[in-house]
Amino acid sequence: MDAFRNMVRGWLGRFFLVLISIPFVFFGVETYFGGGAEPSVAEVAGEPITQRLLDRAVENQRQQLMARLGPDAVLTSQQQAELRAKVLDSLVQRELLLKSASDAGYQVSDESVQELIRATPAFQDNGQFSGERYIRVLSQIGETPATFPTRARQEILVSQQVSSWLQSSFVTSTELDAMTRLDSQSRNVRYAEIPASRFLAEASVSDAEISQAYAKASTRFHQPERVAINYITLERSKYLADAKVTPEAVKARYDQRVAAMGGAEQRQASHILITVDDKTNDAEAKKQIDAIAAELKTGADFATIAKAQSKDPGSAAQGGDLGFAGKGMFVPEFEEALFALKTAGEVSPVVKTPFGYHIIKLTAVRAETPPSFASLEQTLTDEVRQAEADDAYIKAVESLDAKVYEAADLTEPAKVAGLSIAQSPLFNRQGGEGILAERKVVEAAFNDEQTKERRNSVAITLNDGRTVWLHVSQYIPARKQPLNEVKAVLTEELRTEKALAKAMEQAQALVKRSASEPEAAWLASANVNLQSAGGLTRVDRQVKPELLNAIFRAPVPNKGALQWAAYKLSDSVALVQVTSVSAKPALAGPERQVTQGLLAQNQGQQELQDTLALLREETKVTIKPTASAQ
Repeated sequence: MDAFRNMVRGWLGRFFLVLISIPFVFFGVETYFGGGAEPSVAEVAGEPITQRLLDRAVENQRQQLMARLGPDAVLTSQQQAELRAKVLDSLVQRELLLKSASDAGYQVSDESVQELIRATPAFQDNGQFSGERYIRVLSQIGETPATFPTRARQEILVSQQVSSWLQSSFVTSTELDAMTRLDSQSRNVRYAEIPASRFLAEASVSDAEISQAYAKASTRFHQPERVAINYITLERSKYLADAKVTPEAVKARYDQRVAAMGGAEQRQASHILITVDDKTNDAEAKKQIDAIAAELKTGADFATIAKAQSKDPGSAAQGGDLGFAGKGMFVPEFEEALFALKTAGEVSPVVKTPFGYHIIKLTAVRAETPPSFASLEQTLTDEVRQAEADDAYIKAVESLDAKVYEAADLTEPAKVAGLSIAQSPLFNRQGGEGILAERKVVEAAFNDEQTKERRNSVAITLNDGRTVWLHVSQYIPARKQPLNEVKAVLTEELRTEKALAKAMEQAQALVKRSASEPEAAWLASANVNLQSAGGLTRVDRQVKPELLNAIFRAPVPNKGALQWAAYKLSDSVALVQVTSVSAKPALAGPERQVTQGLLAQNQGQQELQDTLALLREETKVTIKPTASAQ
């Protein structure tokens, strides 16, 4: 168990903290508030990844990214699409690892899950596990003490798979020295470029070559369907500014708040849970709980039995203590039994819930003291103003929605409501910026009623609370651009390709001459600008990246003999000669140990990625077309 505690304090503990900080609700894990089938965006070996899971994961990652970029940062439609694709890929990888862990026979005991939960700082007060804090934190992420251990067990299984690569990889001293030499290497070089533009005039392209290139680019010139929309926007802010608040309305809201608090008592409870699962069927669980109930009636200590026999890893070690909680925190069966208990110390009969069989003990009851009117006056005033504004806004939306429905376009509804009509550029199903980044708007724009029948849309509520109506002003079906539209692009590309080939021919001829002729002779005929650069490293910025890549591919001096080599770049051919190479001495001491550890981690990451690629090849993974919609 000491080894497990060390793991909790180390990398797995940090992994677990990330787990509880992300408000995911995973498919197949039922919460106290119920659940059901949801639309999925992908399947991994038949296990679905839900639309809701993807949306929440993307939003979480987007918020973290925006926090790093700053308040004025804006993600383009391309960046949003890339983010969504990366998040979906990570969810697919998680399912692959979970399946691999299951197939490999990885298991996590109840004791391990319990120890991890109790050792998690987010569930502790003053360094000690708190059942009350545990429930509160879980409620914030859409979990409960009955559902979270299942999710935690899954994450531990995944992390066990990951750790098998990350913690088992190693780099030998010989490998470390070789990689250090390569990484720290610097080169002194001479180089020249032969521009492709020098040969463009003689690079002619026939219609047959253009047609052949067009035929090879089977998907390159496919354009997805695109639309442009007109839209009007109804803002909430106007109605908040116009809302009227009376003292009587504020006092009435205070009275409602006080009355509602009459039923807001908090109850501290302990419970003993016998779960119905793969190991224990319903009859066996009922037999165990009945035996516990009988033992309690003879005077046995509730906390002692909970510690020894309860299957709730979050509360068992605390004698079953769940802390204080109000109504709405538990499944109906559990809540009804808890609030039926009259006095502290009273124990319920056996209660069945979707998670198994419980016996509940009421420990304490506390009621909230109503705050004074003065302390709540400003808050209540704001609430009344917001309620008045919301009511006026809803009525305005309903009225305008009816006018939009009856109109052929947005002209008349906009005039009546005093709104201006905005226009969007053409966009595809990936969306764009502004309101085009909202998936509901994109889906409405590509609805058949809008694209084909050109009807006005229904009211669409944006994420910031505004409401928009749209009308498709232009629709372009998906198509492959005809040759005449792309002929100029292909012609230029083919001419550049031929010019580069000519430049390479000249460069290779010069390299050949350099082996037998004086340098001055062949350089003069080459008509190039010879340059020198010293101390270039692999991340140097003295030269452009593609030239730097060529420099580090070039041959090094062999027994003092220098060699020229030719490399094709995007718009030129480079002649490169490495005149000398130097590298830092072998690492020593703490720096050597740290570097060796980092390289081992990098190697483990690469092995993990290679394994994931293999798992993906061997597993049926289906990505649905709507997964990339934004």
